[in-house]
Amino acid sequence: MIPKKLLVLTTSIGLFISSHLLRADDWPHWLGPNGDNIVEAATNFDPDLNNWKIAWEKNVGLGYSTVTSADGRAFTMGHDGKSTETILCFNAATGEKLWEYSYEGKLIPAMHVGGPNASVTVSGDVVYTISKDGRVVCLEAESGKLVWSAQLTDVLEMGVPKWGFGSSPVEYKGDLIISAGKTVAINKTNGRPSWVSDTAYKPGYGSPIIFNNSGKDYIASMDSAGLSILNAKNGKEIARHEARSKYTMIATTPAVFNDGKDIYIFTDMKTEVLGFDGSSLSSQWEDRKLKNSLSGSLLIDGTLYGVNGNHKNSGTDLYARDFSTGAEKWSVPNYGYASMIAVGETLVILTEDGDLVTAPVDADEYTEISRKKLLDAICWTNPTYVGGRLYVRNEHGKLIVLERV
Repeated sequence: MIPKKLLVLTTSIGLFISSHLLRADDWPHWLGPNGDNIVEAATNFDPDLNNWKIAWEKNVGLGYSTVTSADGRAFTMGHDGKSTETILCFNAATGEKLWEYSYEGKLIPAMHVGGPNASVTVSGDVVYTISKDGRVVCLEAESGKLVWSAQLTDVLEMGVPKWGFGSSPVEYKGDLIISAGKTVAINKTNGRPSWVSDTAYKPGYGSPIIFNNSGKDYIASMDSAGLSILNAKNGKEIARHEARSKYTMIATTPAVFNDGKDIYIFTDMKTEVLGFDGSSLSSQWEDRKLKNSLSGSLLIDGTLYGVNGNHKNSGTDLYARDFSTGAEKWSVPNYGYASMIAVGETLVILTEDGDLVTAPVDADEYTEISRKKLLDAICWTNPTYVGGRLYVRNEHGKLIVLERV
């Protein structure tokens, strides 16, 4: 069992180990600064959305890329619906477009509108991205000038997956770690592969997680047939756990907790917590009635907060569960599909239908603080909170940025 107030999370980027709150100054990559969609609230944060206004809004193109932000710049990606994909950089305070970088790219609208799945990773003076059809790009963060590019289909010797590439680039020392059935480490400086894992599993659409267990670094990588634990230095598989999903399509990212000893995986068929001892995986608990097809849960003080049900399903429930046992603490039926982050002690929830909702982080009961309808069309992209601003978007590319009144 994880003691309250002693929860630690091994982040997917940079192997930071900390308490469950970090600064809200930057959101430099997918899942936020600590890799868990949880950030500290700025001093002016107000959980009542009635005290917020729209600071600026843009159309950024089709897709599901979250907004990432660092050094006063906000980044995202989109597709024009024809043949062009674009990486965009805005002034985070004003919405002024600072630069854009476009290239020919496939839309891949398979049972969705299409467009990029990945989010921009900001690393110092450069940014890294992955297109829907597998183009890995390194650009100067200030100017958008191309530094290098690589093609995943060539590196991994594979075709474009049915739903496109979904992994966001994850930094590990001098490499970017990317997963798509196989996992690859690409040198951050020149775009050349450092290693490629041995087994070509059916491609998944989540991102890899880098974590440390007893002084050794590992990668947790979900594909559409299960979870692989790899040696982070060379990509050799250490352990394997099979997982199933409808249509053999897993689009979820695993989470690693408790100093690398607990690994949380979920699909559209079940949820499972696995123990990892450095060489093997063992099931701690599973629940075949607890399912989620896209977005992860938040783990705060031993309680999981998330949604139980799949996308495009109004019957999906909002829940709080004990992480050590899976026991339900509370549930809100027929909430509808949603994604969420935590800002300090507040849950910030974006429903699939475009409602932004706030509620206290409370393991005993759910109490809604405020709700504001902001977007139409489908919203599968996590909100972002950085620099005192909230960023939300829908799949059609409408991006709305909120700030305190």
